[in-house]
Amino acid sequence: MGRGGFTMAEMVVVMALILLLGALLLPAIGRARQVARTTQCQNNLRNITLGITNFEGAQGRLPASGYIYDLDGVGAPYHSWAVSILPYVGGESVAAEWNFNKPITEPVNQPLTLARIPAYICPDDITRSPPRKGGGDQSYVVNGGVGFTARRNDVGDCPIDPRGNVLDLNGNGVACPADPKADGRPSDRDYFKEMGLFFLENWNPGGTVRHYALGDVRDGLTQTFMVTENVRTGYDPAKPEAGFASPNPYLCAFYIGDPCQNGNCSSGNVDYVRCNAGKARINSGLQSAEGSSPVPNSFHDGGVNMAYADGHVTFLSQAINGGVYAALASPVGGRLAKTPLQQVVVSDLDY
Repeated sequence: MGRGGFTMAEMVVVMALILLLGALLLPAIGRARQVARTTQCQNNLRNITLGITNFEGAQGRLPASGYIYDLDGVGAPYHSWAVSILPYVGGESVAAEWNFNKPITEPVNQPLTLARIPAYICPDDITRSPPRKGGGDQSYVVNGGVGFTARRNDVGDCPIDPRGNVLDLNGNGVACPADPKADGRPSDRDYFKEMGLFFLENWNPGGTVRHYALGDVRDGLTQTFMVTENVRTGYDPAKPEAGFASPNPYLCAFYIGDPCQNGNCSSGNVDYVRCNAGKARINSGLQSAEGSSPVPNSFHDGGVNMAYADGHVTFLSQAINGGVYAALASPVGGRLAKTPLQQVVVSDLDY
């Protein structure tokens, strides 16, 4: 009769089986965690889109991407879209304390900029970005189209791309003249509004005001970008003013690439391939410093989660055709028909 217990050979076999099972389980656990993080990120986008929609229902318009007080060239950072919609995304207590008539740098508001708003933070941003100290972080940005407006040569409200180039979107050789009438109609500013959904505005009366309501979106809410991820925006310990509250155009919005050669959109100079290429390409800025890559960036392999104006969220491939990408950024692309900026017609199969 044999003795009880394992022989050495049997013990080796058992240990090998345990190690094999562990090797099989660990990747599965990792995938499950990744799926959970992705799901949470998508839920955040849905909540943000719902918050923006509720803001629009209450105010009759979409929020500005950011509000900047600009009087005679003197600017001050007031707040971003993320502050505007705080009452609709679980930030009611922060919104109740906010003084909307003061910049984010004022003592009354500055401590509030460090609040932690869970809906504004993608779990992958927390696990993959450098460690964060304090609150104020964000992982999401709104659709800014081809760029933003700024003061150039003492002229306000000049459309520029993220590299600072003044845009001649109507291709007439005149870019942001001192007299707006010199640009003709449609003007660069007209085309600029037609290529994005959210814009910088001035907080002071009489300043720049440019926005949409959802009813103005002619290309269809299901085919218009609203919010996406950018893990290269948000809190930056080296820049205390950076975070979800900042109206800095590199922190609050994302931009497609300039489709025009040297910013001039005359006939023959427009190539929408440029909209998703080079430094404007989706996920091109994953190794960039905070605030230096205002394009969709995520740690999800192959693309980013994108929320549309109707509230649905899909995974957008980083290899999307530039023409389709630009058309989905524009809420009224049909108005560009029969111009050098004419866009492609998008179907659900294109993205």
